[in-house]
Amino acid sequence: MAGIGFELKKLFKDKGLLSTIRAYLYSTFVTVGPIIISVLVITMLQFLLKYIGIETNKRELLQVTIMYAFIFAVIISSGYCMMLSRYLSDRLYMQKKEDILPALYGSLTTIIIICGIIGILFYYRSPIDIVYKIFSYILFVGLTVEMILGVYVSAIKEFKKVAFSFLYGTILGLITGYILIKYKGVDEILSVVIGFDLCILVVIIILANEIQKYFREKSLLYFNFIKYFERFYLIFLTNLFFTMGLYVHNFAFWMMPEINRIIEGTYVYTPLYDIPAAYAFLSSIPTMIIFVVKVETGFYEKYKNYFALINHRGAYEDIEVAKRQMIKAVYREVVYIMKIQLVFTIGFLIVGIKLLPFIGFTSNMINIYSILVLGYYCVIIMFVIMTILLYYDHKKAACFVTLSFVMTSFVFTLMSMYIGQNSYGLGFFMSGLVSLVFAIMELEKYFNDIEYHVFCIQTGFKEADEGKLSHFIDKMNKIGG
Repeated sequence: MAGIGFELKKLFKDKGLLSTIRAYLYSTFVTVGPIIISVLVITMLQFLLKYIGIETNKRELLQVTIMYAFIFAVIISSGYCMMLSRYLSDRLYMQKKEDILPALYGSLTTIIIICGIIGILFYYRSPIDIVYKIFSYILFVGLTVEMILGVYVSAIKEFKKVAFSFLYGTILGLITGYILIKYKGVDEILSVVIGFDLCILVVIIILANEIQKYFREKSLLYFNFIKYFERFYLIFLTNLFFTMGLYVHNFAFWMMPEINRIIEGTYVYTPLYDIPAAYAFLSSIPTMIIFVVKVETGFYEKYKNYFALINHRGAYEDIEVAKRQMIKAVYREVVYIMKIQLVFTIGFLIVGIKLLPFIGFTSNMINIYSILVLGYYCVIIMFVIMTILLYYDHKKAACFVTLSFVMTSFVFTLMSMYIGQNSYGLGFFMSGLVSLVFAIMELEKYFNDIEYHVFCIQTGFKEADEGKLSHFIDKMNKIGG
């Protein structure tokens, strides 16, 4: 992950206001492009539909269609992207670039099959029109593919083209949706979904083209990356648990018949909670960008120096000095990100309380939004510490933290639901706080026993034995070769 951070950091070397703005825009699209594009498109098209007089129930159908596609695309691709990222990093380090493009083809093949099964199961009994189902399914698959392609962004380093791919896609999608609504007589909501599909398709085509231009060599190891699911399953579970924790509190509210709504006999959602949650989530985006560009690269050099001294048998005194510098750098960067995120959290609270009532937020929704913004503060800091734990290959600790997050998020949310509306969102906040405390404790414990982990357990150097899955993939590779 630090690789993309160092490349993005170079963008900030040019002085001047315009250069700084450009660097932040590139960094934003590269790190959280799918999130930004989804929020922009759904917000602008919702305003357009409201302006031309589309009834509320149709606008709700559009909203939940995009929400479901995005949430489940993120969940399904989360652990997958982590595995692919690890495989990609190892191939680059081992100078085996010829394996990278085949892994993309193999991963896209498997993820599309998985999405196909899920899509069929979800829409099989849905009474929604078949054409709408098809384009909604395309949206779901497109978002998932887009996130898989995003793993390769750190390698191709064409950040300007990546950023503009999202910009071109957004503009073309909006124009297409508007034209279909105004002139072609297509159902308004279907027009918007088609426009969004086209938006995602443009991004996919541009990214895929850039990836194929960068990685021209090809082996026949299309599914070799699947071995990593066996060897590094804890990393897969860590990211999966974290992502599920971000949305399981929404799922808990979907189970509450007193306040949920069922749209077109297909989608269940709770607008009282889901809409504030979506806006509150935006408060965590600044840290995602700053962590990659500033924080991660800030301690990485110290981290690399410490382990370089160990690997090259440096003097004990030098190793001790490097260790202290590394630990100090980690804590300094964590405190820095906590301060920065606190500023954004306060800003989102103030702006949200002032402006959200103008777009229909009730006092209860404002209260939920405020609590969730505080919850996302805890969660995003926990995410930063979890990522640091993974840097030190402390996979069990990172997995424990995210497992506690997803479990407490669900349980605490259920508890808060039965207390009353004034406590909605409190379950997620408490879950984030508890998980953050666990993460800090695990990081502290690791640094206190770092010599034991490095020299005795050697988590940073030990590789898991290959099992049945890996042997099966090897046999398939031999047949294919």
